[in-house]
Amino acid sequence: MRVDRITSDEFRKAVTKSTLLIIPIGATEAHGTHLPLGTDTFQAERVADMISAKKDNVLVAPALPYGNHSSLKNVPGTISLTFDTLRSVMYDILESFIEHRVRKILIVSGHCGTSHMAAVTEACRDIVSEHDTKIMFVSDFEIARAEKEFCFDGDGHGGMIETSRMLAIDPATVKKERPKGKFVHANGVVLQDASSCIPDGIVGDTKNASAELGESMNNYIADTLIRMLDRDLK
Repeated sequence: MRVDRITSDEFRKAVTKSTLLIIPIGATEAHGTHLPLGTDTFQAERVADMISAKKDNVLVAPALPYGNHSSLKNVPGTISLTFDTLRSVMYDILESFIEHRVRKILIVSGHCGTSHMAAVTEACRDIVSEHDTKIMFVSDFEIARAEKEFCFDGDGHGGMIETSRMLAIDPATVKKERPKGKFVHANGVVLQDASSCIPDGIVGDTKNASAELGESMNNYIADTLIRMLDRDLK
């Protein structure tokens, strides 16, 4: 059930002690020449909706379509929040839902930049130290990449995993070209413009990407998260 599609009264009645709230976090970020700027948001939303369809008593919050960026911050179309802003926004969103009696929260992030993940983690830690609530925070991309079947050599941002998943989610937004790109390590050098680490705009080879593979990935992520929720967020 989508929070933004129900009334205030319906929300009040839907929230019980066992209700799970899923908050998808995405990004507005360059994903090469073949994928849309909202790729990370669309992926997180799809996972949230799939879990809601497979599991009872689940509410899905509106997605946050902005994140914190470093490597692609200067690439046209990437809109970045500062670390402190993202941490504060996530804290306020969590605090507000808790004020309305939500006690179990899953945050699914389609963007998994290091600083981005750290900012959200800090907000979650502050919340659980102040409230009697349970929060699970995960990256859907990392769940897919950890599965041997989806562990493609050199795959990363905008690569095989993300291209396949977007072909399953919204194929009309995916261009026909299937680019290839590599990650260039900075070897400890602090860069003024970190986009030089992703000179091709993506990381990996997308030539074999398919909607069928993407649907398999999306189902795997949703099913894995349901198992994690049933085990760790009772």
